[in-house]
Amino acid sequence: MNVYMSLVTVGIILATFTTRATLLLVPRFKLSPRVEAALRFAPVCALAVLVVPAVVVQDGAVNLSFTNPHLVAALAATAFFLWTRSMVACIVVGMLVATAFRFF
Repeated sequence: MNVYMSLVTVGIILATFTTRATLLLVPRFKLSPRVEAALRFAPVCALAVLVVPAVVVQDGAVNLSFTNPHLVAALAATAFFLWTRSMVACIVVGMLVATAFRFF
């Protein structure tokens, strides 16, 4: 294993432990209601950071046209979810549109 990878791994472990242990070891520390409300959006923001580049970047460039199969599938899945509120059906529709886009 590379020395740099070992240092990065140790750094990530220390950063994770420090941020989590601080909140556990200091019980009198109370977050303000505004901060707690803002932290509720953290998972959605993290998911958006992972999903949006995978959907809009194609061959190393941003592609916002309807020739991008990932974008078309994401838009179809989003519209279907807003209509039915079914997560499983949303995934199925997205996969079907992406698969159909590949074959046609």
